[in-house]
Amino acid sequence: MTGAPAWLAPRRAHGPLAAADGRVVLLLALLFGALVWRAGEAANLAYALFFGAVLASAGATRAEALRLARWAATFALGWGGVKLALDLWDRIPARAALGEVGLLSLRLAGLLLLGGAVSALLTPRALGLALASLTRPVLRRRAWTVSLALLLMVHFIPRAVAAFTGARAALRVRRIEVSRVRGLVIVLEAGVRNLARMTWDQTLAIAARRLDGPEAWADAPPPRPLHWVAGAAIAILAVVAAGVM
Repeated sequence: MTGAPAWLAPRRAHGPLAAADGRVVLLLALLFGALVWRAGEAANLAYALFFGAVLASAGATRAEALRLARWAATFALGWGGVKLALDLWDRIPARAALGEVGLLSLRLAGLLLLGGAVSALLTPRALGLALASLTRPVLRRRAWTVSLALLLMVHFIPRAVAAFTGARAALRVRRIEVSRVRGLVIVLEAGVRNLARMTWDQTLAIAARRLDGPEAWADAPPPRPLHWVAGAAIAILAVVAAGVM
């Protein structure tokens, strides 16, 4: 019940982008994350299509891509509905409010697709090594702590989602007649208990794999010039799209 959903579970990518340099992927993700909030509707739509293409190239199945897209749309439209209600409450004209809500929803969906694309390309370990390599000139011996924190976050988030999803599914399967409020409390309590157990298991796993020291984060792969050139080209196109579209 507490396993990560298939479309969120960390795994090694396959396909033409399987060997992508993690440092290039991480830098592009940071750039796209900033551009999404500055670009308009057309550019964000282009970004979302690009992230979807990356997911497909990294080996995501059609069913996984559809589940991720459905989840992203639900999340984005949910927050868009909250913003629409608040804007209408503030007596903002409906046409202007709908335009702002549409852009916000598109941005949120794009960011979630970006996260899915990065997760499809890089395992948490590869992402941590990339971050350690990029931050070592500044943080030096402390770079591994930031990388370990990122690894734990990326590794833990899908399992946290799965913990609460599993608790909700168990309550639904058992067909226990409770009020919505009581059902929410039960799901939260069960999810938190599962998270506490997973936190202890994860601590033991880190110690067993000797990831709690700088030596574990010093073996980043050598830079691949072709990947950096391709990354620079993608970055230029993304910036141009943000300014033109």
